[in-house]
Amino acid sequence: MDKKLKIRARYLTKEYDMMKNKSDMLKTLLPFGNNDIEKFWALKGVSFDVYEGDSVGIVGLNGGGKSTLLNIVSQIIPPTSGELTVNGTTNIISVGAGLNGKLTGRENIIMKCEMLGMSDDEIQEKMDDIINYSGDQVIGKIDQPVKTYSSGMKSRLGFSVLVHQDPDILIIDEALSVGDAPFFEKGVARMKEFKEQGKTIMFVSHSLSQVKALCDKVIWIDHGRVVMEGDADEVLPQFDEFQRTYNKKTKAERAKITRESGKDFDLEELRQSHPDEPVEYFNRRLYDKPFSWTTRLALFLITMVLCFTVAADLKNLPLRTAVMHPQMVLSLKWLIVIVAVIAVMFIYSNVTRHFKERHVLD
Repeated sequence: MDKKLKIRARYLTKEYDMMKNKSDMLKTLLPFGNNDIEKFWALKGVSFDVYEGDSVGIVGLNGGGKSTLLNIVSQIIPPTSGELTVNGTTNIISVGAGLNGKLTGRENIIMKCEMLGMSDDEIQEKMDDIINYSGDQVIGKIDQPVKTYSSGMKSRLGFSVLVHQDPDILIIDEALSVGDAPFFEKGVARMKEFKEQGKTIMFVSHSLSQVKALCDKVIWIDHGRVVMEGDADEVLPQFDEFQRTYNKKTKAERAKITRESGKDFDLEELRQSHPDEPVEYFNRRLYDKPFSWTTRLALFLITMVLCFTVAADLKNLPLRTAVMHPQMVLSLKWLIVIVAVIAVMFIYSNVTRHFKERHVLD
């Protein structure tokens, strides 16, 4: 019998703006600001299929795009382009995900279970099982604030809550890596129970032994691209060999590879390299498109009109009078100051942009 397709990804991409501070975000709205914000492509056209009952491991170097991919599959963040189809409900487990540090462990269990749609009676029925599954350390601090928990305790608590649900697709992002060996074995046993029930599992871990114990298939992602996909016994040895070679490089060499990898990608080139695929796969989402020059100019003009209106109101001038006699609202002195500020910002943005370009070239 053919397995049911649970996850279908086609040419998923994700671009991030590498904004250093809040002022960079403001500059992107201004036509005279420094709009040359550095971009980074975390995913560069990732495609794969996952079927019902599959246990799929996602491996790769730090910064390779593994967590970004899981967050997109979980529909926590949107892709920049591509198509994603998920047939079923997803639960994502990561270290401390969704936990409120000010609440106690017990209160966090109630909060997370309510967010997952459980009734009060269902929560109370499963409360003891969830707490006991989390282990002795969590049991001893279950009524203390979660901010006092270690990373491992947070992971155990979050993992315990979610494995006591009934998800179609379980996504695990390093949640078992911070636990001890007994907890990992308990987690693997529970994952195998899910698998026997026909559940689908996606698992990210830097521990290849954990991936081998839990997963039948593996997707190897490197700097946002799928390098290899197949059976765990085939992919893991090749990734392990690659990882050993990479780790022999100097820190500076590794940093350079990571920095440059986010720039050597163009969405239009991806489209041209797959001419037979639907063009919709390679179109940016509306919410992920950068502001155009006309949009920035319109925002700037709206801001100026708003400031002019507020200034007229502060001077108790009717708007019609203010429009007919703008000098009553904005004196020549203040107009000169505004022009000077805009000129300084424009010059500063160009100087910093040229400095950054020279720094990158160096």
